[in-house]
Amino acid sequence: MVLNVNINSNFMKPLFEEKELPINDLQKIGLYNDGKLALGAEDLSALLAGRRTDLVSIQNLRTEAFHIQQLDAKLSLQRHPDGSVSLNLHPIYKQAVGHELLDKSEVELLTSGKIANVSKQVDLEPVKKKTLIIEYDAQTREFISYDPNGVEPPEKINGQQLTPEDKQNYKSGNVVQLEDGTRVQHRASERNGMLSDRQVLILSVLLDGGISYLLITGIRNLVANREEQKSQYTKGYEQALKEMKDSTRAKDEIKLTQAPDDERKNDYKRGYGRSGSR
Repeated sequence: MVLNVNINSNFMKPLFEEKELPINDLQKIGLYNDGKLALGAEDLSALLAGRRTDLVSIQNLRTEAFHIQQLDAKLSLQRHPDGSVSLNLHPIYKQAVGHELLDKSEVELLTSGKIANVSKQVDLEPVKKKTLIIEYDAQTREFISYDPNGVEPPEKINGQQLTPEDKQNYKSGNVVQLEDGTRVQHRASERNGMLSDRQVLILSVLLDGGISYLLITGIRNLVANREEQKSQYTKGYEQALKEMKDSTRAKDEIKLTQAPDDERKNDYKRGYGRSGSR
């Protein structure tokens, strides 16, 4: 088990399968007992997507070197070159942990919340450079970095199609502003992978060759936004919600018509007819 390792940030496409979860690591920190995982659905989704969970309370943490009765930490998964998967712990540090790519002024700007991230180029080879986006996680007081090329932006947010420029800005951690005034920003340190000046958004994403809809709730405010988040729904949100419901109905109808006759009859008895939705 590794403490404090930077994560690869990916929003839409899962990087891990549930069967790959490192059960031994989870057992050591008391999050897997009697064949059951003691994590909420949102934290599990974050893990499988390659992101961090929210803070999780860990009891009786034991390793060969130490024993801690209680620890609050975020969790993430790491895939090793041999394909194996291990669990990373991101505890709360007493003070900000420095980053080798940041100077003092950048550290101050990030820790004070005046800016959301810093873009840095790293020399991998003499003739090749790679861009990294560095954020500050105020909950754990830790700097983390991610490769923007590993981020998959949504196709639409609240029904609005993102332009190629919007998608590039999103991947780079820049604020994307929609026509209805909604502002959205990718955030690797967030469990749901994003920040916004609105608490609820509907995303349209490409999954398995088709459009799927994600209702994202509990979104935190933009880093440098000093105004309260907006709770009212926009016309774009309402239209996207209608499309999501219509899509769900269509999938249910297809599933119903393809079901065996006896199962189809039971569904009609439960009220799942062609005019209904689940």
